[in-house]
Amino acid sequence: MTTITAPGMRLLAVVLWVAAVVLVPVALVSGGSGWLAPVPSVFIAFVAWAVLWRPRFELTPDHLRIVDVRRTSTYAWRRITDVRTKYGIEVVTSEGVRRTWLATRPSARLAVVTAGQPGGPDRLDAEGAAERIRAFVPAPVAQDGPPPATVTAAPITHRAHGWTIVAMIVLGVGATMAAAQL
Repeated sequence: MTTITAPGMRLLAVVLWVAAVVLVPVALVSGGSGWLAPVPSVFIAFVAWAVLWRPRFELTPDHLRIVDVRRTSTYAWRRITDVRTKYGIEVVTSEGVRRTWLATRPSARLAVVTAGQPGGPDRLDAEGAAERIRAFVPAPVAQDGPPPATVTAAPITHRAHGWTIVAMIVLGVGATMAAAQL
């Protein structure tokens, strides 16, 4: 399996996690309520994980999995027709264009890690990562005669991260209320 991540986003997530940990004692020392102090920190830490750490592309011989903030989408390679980099990485499928959170601009710096590959991650821009993804996309099949007698499914699945969105909203409201009380 090959995984493509954004090391800059992950570094920012680590910085936010450190800030979230530092905020708790600062809030307690400044006279804040002991049980309200950690709520903003938990919110910051959760958003850093969901928005900055978790997004990635996973490439396997069978499918492309795009893990974003709102959902995880899995595409069989035969359903992907193109990978564009006009505004970042966009995956063109039989369902339409899927814009991704991971690389929202062509100059995005990405890291590619392949399981079993010695050494560290390869550093690429959005176009280089798109080339890695395109290498898995099969050539279109020309059909000259009647349709085949049997068809193998090429699924596309979407799994919404509803709990993540709800948790961010609840934690955001809780963090705002806690910050108002501190």
